[in-house]
Amino acid sequence: KHLDAEALELLRHHRWPGNVRELENLIRRLAVLHSGDTIPVSAISAELTEPAKTSSLEEGDEPVTLGGAVERHLAQYFAEHGERLPPPGLYDRILQEVERPLLSICLGATRGNQIRAAHLLGLNRNTLRKKIRDLGLEVIRGLKAD
Repeated sequence: KHLDAEALELLRHHRWPGNVRELENLIRRLAVLHSGDTIPVSAISAELTEPAKTSSLEEGDEPVTLGGAVERHLAQYFAEHGERLPPPGLYDRILQEVERPLLSICLGATRGNQIRAAHLLGLNRNTLRKKIRDLGLEVIRGLKAD
């Protein structure tokens, strides 16, 4: 997959408060959710404006739930495909998109201790290790992630 020129320019000029990790997460999310070879500037623009909508709640607004966010993204994903169905493998792509940050945050919270992270997640230690390996996650023991 690649970005169109306008999309790349938008990424270059965006302020990245989360630094490289925020950029990596955005690119992974876009790669999973967009089936075409080229990720358009409209997709990036929508993703970059989304945090502002969810982080500053107006009085009376309800906080966005994980389920609500997933539903919104899936509706957008299906709308981008118009009358056609998205390519096969959607279930695994969505699970991977949720699983990666879930495991990263739990590993950070346990300072890289995989036994404690597995317990926190309710997973077998070997299952967690396999998921870490399959997702290509880096585990650094002793350091709390940002």
